[in-house]
Amino acid sequence: MDDYATAIAEMFERSIAEARGALARSREVPEARRIAALLVETIAGYAAGLTTRELARTVNAWYGASAAALVHAAAPEPRTRRVRTRDEGLDSPVAPNVRDDFVDMLRARLAETAAELRAMIEVVAARLPGDRSRAATAMFGELARTARYDDRLAREIAIGWRCACAAIEHTPMPDVDGSPRARDLWRIWSELVGNPRASETRQGVQRDGFIALVG
Repeated sequence: MDDYATAIAEMFERSIAEARGALARSREVPEARRIAALLVETIAGYAAGLTTRELARTVNAWYGASAAALVHAAAPEPRTRRVRTRDEGLDSPVAPNVRDDFVDMLRARLAETAAELRAMIEVVAARLPGDRSRAATAMFGELARTARYDDRLAREIAIGWRCACAAIEHTPMPDVDGSPRARDLWRIWSELVGNPRASETRQGVQRDGFIALVG
């Protein structure tokens, strides 16, 4: 269990490092850090959801649906917070540009998310049914191996930053790799953070997904 929680924290850090080289500089405008901070919260929500879904899917395969329900019951609650930027007095030193500010904010926020997920994993591990020692060790070992090679978060960080830059600079949405739903959600996100040139979304897209809840 500890190996899995550690692998998640390391995956978050690795994802930031992998995405960092693909992040372009953005314009230094008053709205830039607000938009970057909103993106940090969106990525944190994605990271928590990604881990929760993977854990629930695996627990369901090993222990059944009733045990998988424990994961959703123990999942971190979505946060409602006023987004603060370093311009408003964050304790960390001011980064030299918005991109580096975003990376530093994201690193701190994902460390918080990793701690919340560790607590969730501990709750689930303690409540697994039956003689769980050997089976749980094998299951969490499988999850840890998967986390060590998972690159989905790195891709979303890179995509999200391109969308943020479009919103900062009021330029059209970039092409987004992925499913039509993923493209629609990032378009909605761009609209919600204030990009007036975001493309229209397809009909029927739900706006209650975590990626659209940015503030």
